[in-house]
Amino acid sequence: MKYKGHQLKGCATEVIVLPRQSGDIVITVQAILDYDDFDKLAPRPEPPKKLLPGGITQMNVEDPEYRTALMKHVTYRTHWMILKSLQATPDLEFENVKMDDPDTWENYLEEFKTAGFAPVEVNKIIEAIMTVNGLNDKKIEEATKSFLAGQAAKLEKP
Repeated sequence: MKYKGHQLKGCATEVIVLPRQSGDIVITVQAILDYDDFDKLAPRPEPPKKLLPGGITQMNVEDPEYRTALMKHVTYRTHWMILKSLQATPDLEFENVKMDDPDTWENYLEEFKTAGFAPVEVNKIIEAIMTVNGLNDKKIEEATKSFLAGQAAKLEKP
C-alpha cells in the first residue's frame, strides 16, 4: 500500500521517556494489527441458549455467568493489548507474565509497581498504548481538525 506515493511500512509507535537518576527508561509502544493470537488464547465466551415458548431458541445474553465470563474476556483483551504493545520495547521483560497464560497477564501491573513506576508513569504508558491503537478519540479529533484546517487554508489561497 502507498500513501502519497510512498510505501507504507510498520505500524504506529510512540516513545515514552521516564527520567531516572540511574538513566532514563525508554518505553516504546506499538499498535496491534492482529488479534488472532489473543483469540486463540482467550476465545470470546458464548452466551447460553434459552428455550422460549413456542420452541424458539434464543441466546441468553443476560445470564450472570455469561456476563461474568464476558467481563473477564474484556479484561484479558485489555491486558493482552497492553503487553503486546509493550513488546516493541526490546529490553523490557516481565518476570511474572507468561504470554500463553491469560491468568498471568495482569501481573505486569504489580511488576511496574515493584520496579518503582509511579501510578502516573504507568498511566502515561497505558495512555500511549491507547493512542497508538486508535483508542484516543481526543487525539484523533485533534488530528482531523488539524488536517481539515490545512485543507481550508489551501482552498483560501488563490
